[in-house]
Amino acid sequence: MYLFQQSADNAPTNFDPETLWNSLYGLLNSFLYRVPYLLIALIVFAMFLGIAKLVSRAILTAGQRTRLDVTLAEMLGRLASFVIAILGAFVAAVIIFPAFKPGDLVAGLGITSVAVGFAFKDVLQNFFAGILILWRKPFLVGDELKFKEYEGTVEEITVRSTRLRTFDGERAVIPNGDIYANAVLVKTAFDSRRVKFIVGIGYPDDIEKGRQTIGRVLESIRGVQTDPGPWIYVSELAPSSVNFTVYFWVQSEQANVLRVSDQVATGIKYALDKARIEMPYPHNVVILQNAETDVSTASMTDRKEGKRFLPHVAPPSQRRA
Repeated sequence: MYLFQQSADNAPTNFDPETLWNSLYGLLNSFLYRVPYLLIALIVFAMFLGIAKLVSRAILTAGQRTRLDVTLAEMLGRLASFVIAILGAFVAAVIIFPAFKPGDLVAGLGITSVAVGFAFKDVLQNFFAGILILWRKPFLVGDELKFKEYEGTVEEITVRSTRLRTFDGERAVIPNGDIYANAVLVKTAFDSRRVKFIVGIGYPDDIEKGRQTIGRVLESIRGVQTDPGPWIYVSELAPSSVNFTVYFWVQSEQANVLRVSDQVATGIKYALDKARIEMPYPHNVVILQNAETDVSTASMTDRKEGKRFLPHVAPPSQRRA
């Protein structure tokens, strides 16, 4: 009992209400002293935000007048607005805290920017590639293009990726960095594109008659353009046929190319049949021989030559008794 009382008497008493009140009063006085600066800083920051919105709208308006891509104009407007807002935040911080130096903060950010750059390398690569794509416009929304194994219509171009709607009804999201660094085939870059078609006729048939027959078919199809017109020439003397290579121009949309190509192929087949022009093709004929011979396979490529394949019969000296 004596020891407990002695320790309680010797315990220091650090709590001083007057000291606590003086501290709170000092903090309150300092806050009240900074209130005008805080209000001024808020007003300045609000002014910078207003300027940022005006600049963003001005960039969008200028983009519409100069026919700049809408996505690029919006991105530039947001970037300018963000920079102005950051600048306003720095000015407001200096007003509230005069000892604050934005240069020290920028220097600190510069030290960590290298690590951040490595961490977000792919993101930054896609971002800048998206800016270049939107700026240079190698293709636009609605164009049909082929990139590696993807082929379809461009749905959207963002600062990060390009979206394709494939001809199979699927969506492909391709990073802009990959598109900008590799070859892209834009099929609708021009209003028209050329289609190649190969037709073979028999050697006994007249070449000029075949050429004129194919030409009349192309002239009768509405989707085949006349300027530039079709071109039909003999490209190969194949083992079983004389091959024509046919070039014709159509509107560049994929659906139109398929439709016109179908009409051309169907029309040429009907026209050659009507003109009694043979379209030979390699095929095999199986000849069954008697028991003394083997079963063999012969290739017959042109029925007009009148070739006959008869079973081989062994001479009497080689026949079995």
